[in-house]
Parts: sequence; structure tokens; C-alpha cells
Amino acid sequence: MITSTRNPFETLIVAAFGLYCAVALSMFEKVATTTLRGYPLPFGHVFLAIGLITCSIALTGIIRAATVRGVLLERAGLTGLAGVGFAYACWGLGTTGVRALAFCLFLLAMAIAAAWRAWQISCARKAALR
Repeated sequence: MITSTRNPFETLIVAAFGLYCAVALSMFEKVATTTLRGYPLPFGHVFLAIGLITCSIALTGIIRAATVRGVLLERAGLTGLAGVGFAYACWGLGTTGVRALAFCLFLLAMAIAAAWRAWQISCARKAALR
């Protein structure tokens, strides 16, 4: 199987988002965006926790990119990140409207990029298994 490459941009974006999730989760009222604080009580925290978990899984995979397990971990983390990013971007636009546009567009762009990278890994895996 073709192994994943350590793209510095991907690594830094995933690490920065994971760091934001960790800090915002620990200091929610001071650091979390107004969009996240506007969600019903547990859901802003749930988003940050899932974001932290999926970023950790993706980063573990990126670090272990030379192994099949590492590539599959990267794909799993990015797939989860794409799902939660898309769900919260749609939810944020639906509940907060135009005020949340910048935050939700960032989440949507990150979700699309994560889904694209996960799809690339899946295609490479299928090609290697033939």
C-alpha cells in the first residue's frame, strides 16, 4: 500500500484545530466562539471533545504514516473530523444564521478538505490491494 505523506499544511491545520478544541474545552466561556456558546448546553462541549478526539486520531496516523495502521488511523480521524465539521457547520448556520458565517465556512472548508484526504487514502488503498 502507498503510505501517506506528511503534508506540513495538513499536519499544522489538524494540530491547530486540536489545540483549539483542547483549550476551548478547558476554558469554554472565555475561548469558545459565540456560535459554540450559543448551542444548547452540552453540544458545544460535545463538538470540542469530538474535535479533539478526531484530531488526536488523525495526528497519530500522520505521525505513523509509514505503516498501514498509521494511514488507516489518519483516514479514520479525518473521516470523523469531516463528519463533525459538516454537521456543526450546517447546525451553526441553521441556528445562528449570518453571524456564524465565518466560523461555519471555516468548519465546512476543513470538513471538505478532511473528506478529500480520507478519499485519497481510500483510493490509494484500493489501488494497492488490486
